[in-house]
Amino acid sequence: MSKPTLLVMSRGLLEMARPPQDDYEIVCLDDAEDRDGLLRARGSGIRAVLCMGAERLDAARLDLLPDLELIAVTAAGYAGVDVEAARARGIAVTNAGNNNAGDVADFAVALMLAHRRDLIANDRYVREDRWPPRRPPGRSIARDRVGIVGLGYIGLAVAERLAPFGCAIAWWGPRAKPDVAWRRFADLKALAAWASVLIVAARGDDTSRGLIGEDVLAALGSDGLIVNVSRGFVIDEPAMMAALREGRLGGAALDVFDHEPISGSRYADVPNLIMAPHVAGGTQDAIDAVMAAAVDNIRRLFAGEPLLNRVI
Repeated sequence: MSKPTLLVMSRGLLEMARPPQDDYEIVCLDDAEDRDGLLRARGSGIRAVLCMGAERLDAARLDLLPDLELIAVTAAGYAGVDVEAARARGIAVTNAGNNNAGDVADFAVALMLAHRRDLIANDRYVREDRWPPRRPPGRSIARDRVGIVGLGYIGLAVAERLAPFGCAIAWWGPRAKPDVAWRRFADLKALAAWASVLIVAARGDDTSRGLIGEDVLAALGSDGLIVNVSRGFVIDEPAMMAALREGRLGGAALDVFDHEPISGSRYADVPNLIMAPHVAGGTQDAIDAVMAAAVDNIRRLFAGEPLLNRVI
């Protein structure tokens, strides 16, 4: 009996996920310079795709995969997947679900704490033998009003982690959640105006592109901090950078950027900014969990079992 064919979108992903090669005929997109050419030649018969979510799986590329049944995404976000095109073709899409939500939430809180208490500047202050005198005091977390944009797995985990600090918590999202204790603002701009810290954990797809624009940043204001662990394109990046330079926004702590990897020098003149290289969900435990979940969904497909963490 011939083995089912699995498409893996990159060599790095293949090495991390390690789908059992005895069970599948594996096609790796990195093995060809002309990636679409490879799919034109070998796309027929490919029934599942393993991807990280940002890779291009639009309608044109899906047309090259006429037998595709499943796109298994190893991340929470799936911005590269044309969900409507997949739906129209009857292709299931799964994602990481809550397998890395806790680690992403931990990092979001760490970014907030590091910025509010000037952790990086204080470390540099000691290393440069500038102590004493003492630096200016930081901000008390307990007095912050934290607005969470998107109360899915990650946003909910952020709220649960921040509640013991004593800060006020509220949120905004497209759908009400009657079983959630925290206040929901019906309007994102109103949430930003109320908040002193805005943590962005919205789903990263076309529905959230540019969600945080100049109006939301202006509402957050010159004393406000924005933390982003969603996707870079959820924030209007040029507007945010201008607001930081001009003092119209108090600070930003970012794990994600619109075009990654970034050139750090582009941000050299942007004050009150902490940056990380998209590592919020990158603990070894989380990586192992999301990879195992995606590979298990591929196994489930071919075994005729229900898929987990379905997006569609």
